[in-house]
Parts: sequence; structure tokens; C-alpha cells
Amino acid sequence: MIDESNSEEFDSDSTSRTESKLSDELNRLLHSLGSPNIDTVSGVFGLWQELVGEQVATHVTPIKLDRGRLLIEVDDPAWSTHMKFLERDICTSLSHHTGTTISGIDIRVKSGRANS
Repeated sequence: MIDESNSEEFDSDSTSRTESKLSDELNRLLHSLGSPNIDTVSGVFGLWQELVGEQVATHVTPIKLDRGRLLIEVDDPAWSTHMKFLERDICTSLSHHTGTTISGIDIRVKSGRANS
């Protein structure tokens, strides 16, 4: 026979409320730091490969989203040029999927890149 007197009850409603409170607190913290909310950040970084494709994602990494501008890092200067051509499409797609305006992309070339 199972002794239920010491078992903890799982309350999905209280878990949901706790997660909601945590999300609200994270969003307040991000806002106070001048950052977008957690849903926007997770959308940009979480959807990156899906939105840009595997080949681009292999060479281009999102680094930071600040005041509507996305900083990306490329592993080769040639990708910097390529990303300038894709900037408008990527900004439009990210804005659509995250519900926030991504106004532009800033590009940096990864330091310490081995010469080929």
C-alpha cells in the first residue's frame, strides 16, 4: 500500500503562476537594462537557424539585440558582404516572427579567424 501522507502534490496551476511571475520579473529586468523582452530575445536566437537556413547559420551567429539592431558575427569577411544583401529580408522575417521591429543588422568579423 502506498503511503500518501508524505507525498507532495503537483499543482500545475501554481507552477504556471510561478513561471509567469518569473517571466514578468525577467522582462522587468531586461526592460530596466534597455533590452527587449525575453520572448523577443528567445525568438531571435531560437529561430535564427530556421529563418536564415543551415548554411548561413553555420557561418553567421546572432550576438546581441540592442535597441532594435541585431549584432551578428561572421566567420569570414565574405559572409559580411553576403549578409548586407540579406539584411532587409532577415530584419523583416525576424520582426514578423518576434512581433518587434528589427531595424537593422550590425556585422562584425570573428576575431582570431585562421587564414586560409
